[in-house]
Amino acid sequence: MGDLIVQSMSARYSTSVQTSRYRLTVRAKTGDLRIVAVWKVLGCEARHADHVRIRIDRRHHFEEMSVTFAAVPPDALIDMVGRLVKLPWVLDACFYP
Repeated sequence: MGDLIVQSMSARYSTSVQTSRYRLTVRAKTGDLRIVAVWKVLGCEARHADHVRIRIDRRHHFEEMSVTFAAVPPDALIDMVGRLVKLPWVLDACFYP
């Protein structure tokens, strides 16, 4: 099912301008968010990150890291999301403009 979502997002954003700003969000259960692992997944695209937000939702018991990028192609973000959702501690990962 995850592959269908990634393919859908790929088709949706493949015609977008390649220099658009996007936000990548990763969510994990409280205490499970691995910041260094997220940065490793970002790879060479991490240099394009211009804003990072980490949020803890105690009510719903999750942590969330959002990274805003300037000038990252949607295909690179699709690859990142694909790698992130395979990690056992990740509840959810997505990107959007």
